[in-house]
Amino acid sequence: MRGLSSFIVSLCLCIPLASCAPPAPPHAMPGAVTVSILDVGQGDAILVRSPEGKTALIDAGQSSSNIVSTLEQQGISTLDLVVVSHHHADHYGGMEKVIRAYHPRVFLASSSSHTSEPYLRLLRLVRDRGIQAIGPLQAPRKIELGTVVLTIFPQAPNDPKEENNNSIGIRVEYGSFSVLLPGDAQTRERRWWERMAPNLCADATVLKLAHHGSRNGTDARWLDLVRPQVAVASMGKDNEYRHPHPEIVELLARSQIPLLRTDRDGTVTIRSDGLHWQVFTHPEVSTGWPIFDQRKSDRSRGDRRSPPKPSSGLININKASKTQLRKIPGVGQVIADRIIKGRPYRTVDDLVRVEGIGEKRLTEIRPYIRAR
Repeated sequence: MRGLSSFIVSLCLCIPLASCAPPAPPHAMPGAVTVSILDVGQGDAILVRSPEGKTALIDAGQSSSNIVSTLEQQGISTLDLVVVSHHHADHYGGMEKVIRAYHPRVFLASSSSHTSEPYLRLLRLVRDRGIQAIGPLQAPRKIELGTVVLTIFPQAPNDPKEENNNSIGIRVEYGSFSVLLPGDAQTRERRWWERMAPNLCADATVLKLAHHGSRNGTDARWLDLVRPQVAVASMGKDNEYRHPHPEIVELLARSQIPLLRTDRDGTVTIRSDGLHWQVFTHPEVSTGWPIFDQRKSDRSRGDRRSPPKPSSGLININKASKTQLRKIPGVGQVIADRIIKGRPYRTVDDLVRVEGIGEKRLTEIRPYIRAR
């Protein structure tokens, strides 16, 4: 789209985002990431909060959604990154209100040819407010949200007939915990991702269902690759599209994948320390699920990336590969690269000189590492 390309800024693949830590929101806690699929009716809005208090909002529901008040209820006072997954109004409609209220540092959207006057107005607002605008690249793009890493999928070829297939895919990672956010990607785009970026799709802890649980947003082949332990769908109550479609509900049931829905469960929040994770739904619906141990789940699924037991198999920070380092809770690809670059380490305490690992973080990962 010509309106966006005129002010897209070219950046390096890794974009560190800094902000002042906001007050602790509901279900947030030090040393944990929270990913909240917000109840915004028929639309998408996903809020990511890092242990350091850095924040990202992926989509903002329709223009009629009360997205700003919803964010305020979540305790959000600043946003570092906002994302429009694709150019449909049930995803970008509330973003103008968000930008006016929070003035985020970075705006991420695709250069899809699909456009409308409301979307162009949003782009003009981004430009006029001097917000840094970026887009997906031909290769995966890493964005650091503190110690949480967001990997932006490579952009699939533009589909001029179906905007859902121009969705931005995002994998959120913190230690061995991950959430896959595929926008509204339909079969054509998902198949392209499966061929071009299979590692980004595979073995995610949580899957946000594409296209609100529509039959064209999920299939058995996709689930076999992603292998989620829980699925979440965002939709309006009694919506006219009859989301989620019965075929998908049945498919998830056959695959023994629990399904949470914002139309019934309200806002769904997943909290993780990089090893364990827990699901919370709206307080009036339930008080949350038991804590899941990622190590046990990974072993039951045959996942080769499962973290070591604290008492044995400690990761040698001087010899471990990048893949092995990423098994350490809270260590993503960027921190793993920095650990490798800073070698050798005489003791585990030397890790404090690595950017992104302070005394507090070192205390949390010490049970999983050794220097000799």
